[in-house]
Amino acid sequence: MKRFNNKLLFILLVTSVNSQAGVFGSYDDEGSAFRSSLNATMPTSFAATLDKKMDSKDAILYHLEKARVLQVNQQYEESSQLYKKAFELLDKQNNRATVSASRLGFKALSMLSNDSIVPYDVPPYEQVLAHISQAKNYIYLKDVEAAGVEMRIAQRIQREIEINHEKELEKKSEKEKAKQENAQAVNNLDEAFSGLDPIAGRIKNTYQNAYAFYMAANLWEALGEYNDALVDYKKAYELQADSNIAKDVQRLDRMVAKNKDTVPVVVFIEQGIVPKKIENKLAIPVPNGIVNIAFATYEPRTYTVPQSLRVRLGERETQQSFVLNDIGALAVKELKERTTGTVSSQIIRATTKFVAQQQLGQHLGALGQLAGNLMNVATERADLRAWSTLPSNTQIARFEVKPGSHNLQISGNGAMSDTIKVDASPNQTVFVYVNDVNNKISTSVSAINH
Repeated sequence: MKRFNNKLLFILLVTSVNSQAGVFGSYDDEGSAFRSSLNATMPTSFAATLDKKMDSKDAILYHLEKARVLQVNQQYEESSQLYKKAFELLDKQNNRATVSASRLGFKALSMLSNDSIVPYDVPPYEQVLAHISQAKNYIYLKDVEAAGVEMRIAQRIQREIEINHEKELEKKSEKEKAKQENAQAVNNLDEAFSGLDPIAGRIKNTYQNAYAFYMAANLWEALGEYNDALVDYKKAYELQADSNIAKDVQRLDRMVAKNKDTVPVVVFIEQGIVPKKIENKLAIPVPNGIVNIAFATYEPRTYTVPQSLRVRLGERETQQSFVLNDIGALAVKELKERTTGTVSSQIIRATTKFVAQQQLGQHLGALGQLAGNLMNVATERADLRAWSTLPSNTQIARFEVKPGSHNLQISGNGAMSDTIKVDASPNQTVFVYVNDVNNKISTSVSAINH
């Protein structure tokens, strides 16, 4: 009877492993489907599958992904509704009094599985980009007031990120102590991320976004809020010291009145897609043996080096775009910092499962040991979830045109947009939104009256 029970328990454990392997599968396939839907029609079968997941524990992530796809495909009203829902879900998630008990339960379960079981926690930099994207929706829906609200929310989140960063620096001694206790693991992680260091080094920090400041500055200037515009132009310049932004600072700093004989045209470009997350594993020695920890990293080959686009007005090229923010590098740097900072909890989780595996062996013999091994292999998976449809980088081009109709064309990287008709009227600012992704350049035009 005991032998039968052992076999039955073994079968149940293997069945559990197979079940968990499905539950804790990677986000790779879904992310790839979202990425391929940018500037294209989303496959019907995938759309149907997606609708079923909009109420899952990762509902926020699915709303963000779909909202981004719809926006790139110029479905601004539908996109704005999904962003609204994502923000509502995010507010609920941030309300600890409401979700703390359930989240603690998820965290406890993750100690025997992996972090994928915990509801997706939207990184602050992704929250900033979400509100910027919603602001763009409102600009093209002619709701300037709502666009301004989203910009100010993005700025508030950036200030909160900066404050939290300063607090983290104050706790640096505690973190250094934790790193010393797991020095070998930290060194191994650093070595695993070394191939990404050149990418991460392209940005100054992970808590401020030049794109957010520059886009807000242009909106404030279009609305005649010149003091706010000057402040944000200066912040953008601090993060991205480009001569073109310096000209914007000089123009506002001198308080030069808007030239009524010309109309500003601001071209916002979102290029490529953020790098793709992949899984990596390390063997870490512990007192009773060796444990494996799985962690997410990025595939360097999927990183897109920013390439300036050419902006042609009629028969002449006005200028080339310049980079505002390297979001791909931002994602890489943020993940590296976060992974290194949580190595202790990863080791604790792996050790907990290692002890459970040993106990199965002690109580159930070879079958229990084998089942424990299978369970650990199936559940020790890296969390590959991320907002996978974000652009790899953002760029800008800004110039003045005379009132009237103009033909505009964007080209580069072997692709070219259709000819864009720009109707520029006095006392307007024209915004052109460009997506350069999946070998296609698409554009939309909107104008704000002063």
